[in-house]
Amino acid sequence: MAAISNISNAPKIVLRAKERYGQALKATNVALYDPDQATADTTLMAILLLGLFVTIMFESWNDSHAWTAHIEGATALLHLRGKGQFTRELGIQLYIQFRQQILQACMHRGVPVPPALVEITMQFEASRRGTQYNSLRPGSLAVLGFRLVNLSAAMNTQQITDANAIYRIAVDIDSDLNAWASKSSQSDRKFHEIEADASKKENNFNGREHVYNSVWGAQVWNNWRSLTIVTNRIILNHVDKQSFENNELKEIMRFHSTSVIHSLSADICTSTPSLSGTPRQYQHHIENPCTMEMKLTTILGAPSMIWPLHIVSQEELNVPNVRSWAVEQLIGIRKLMGIKQAAVLANTMG
Repeated sequence: MAAISNISNAPKIVLRAKERYGQALKATNVALYDPDQATADTTLMAILLLGLFVTIMFESWNDSHAWTAHIEGATALLHLRGKGQFTRELGIQLYIQFRQQILQACMHRGVPVPPALVEITMQFEASRRGTQYNSLRPGSLAVLGFRLVNLSAAMNTQQITDANAIYRIAVDIDSDLNAWASKSSQSDRKFHEIEADASKKENNFNGREHVYNSVWGAQVWNNWRSLTIVTNRIILNHVDKQSFENNELKEIMRFHSTSVIHSLSADICTSTPSLSGTPRQYQHHIENPCTMEMKLTTILGAPSMIWPLHIVSQEELNVPNVRSWAVEQLIGIRKLMGIKQAAVLANTMG
């Protein structure tokens, strides 16, 4: 409803959406005081959707406190739910979706990963389903994300200032990210790139598109791409500060990281059509809770593109047409999906 009102510029619908948000927030707060309801999947789902409402209505960074409050509340609730949430698929999906949002919030604020999230992640990794989940995959991308977020936070607070140390940590993270991608390309997460149909070409980046096995697969790959771009930006920022004098080796390192950033930025742009949708599709899934377990990633498809596209638009090494294309997609998410946070980020291109 909120997204539809943003698209159609309908003040009355906005008021109704805000009223519904207030009612849902009140009901959720009541549920949080009930020991049984507090840890129920429906309560965490409600917080996820309340957070989505905040993202949709996000008009300026003055609204970030509400978004942060939802993220912090979700972190506490994930911890409270404990390892029991990993005995069912919906519990795992909710944890994974919130984990990614928490990491993005930490990266944006320049703070380390909350200990509560680290603890619950270790519980997931050790759980029966977590073990099965990881046995089918090349390792934990979340743990790599934790390492990058904590490195960024330590740099932000100047807990680590030695260029050699920062460079070594970033290179280690990059190496593990590459290993993750290499194994993923040989698993059920592999994807391929094709030429878009003639009718779609003008809406696709360079007339190309990606084919993934699922919406979730596209989200995971864009998470990896975003982490790898940020990691290589850190490497580039510190390669010239290395103590060794081999300028030829430094030039090779610069070329490699620059090429990685260019390639993965293009991949993010190419993947965008795989994660599109409409506000009415969101509303349908929200109003039909029986479909939630299967449609959770679909509901969050377009919102999941905001952070990767923002990274592409902010990266100064990307050529103007790539950065502009990413900005256009963010503006498009605002116009077609009604998600105002996308427009806020589109207006912050450096």
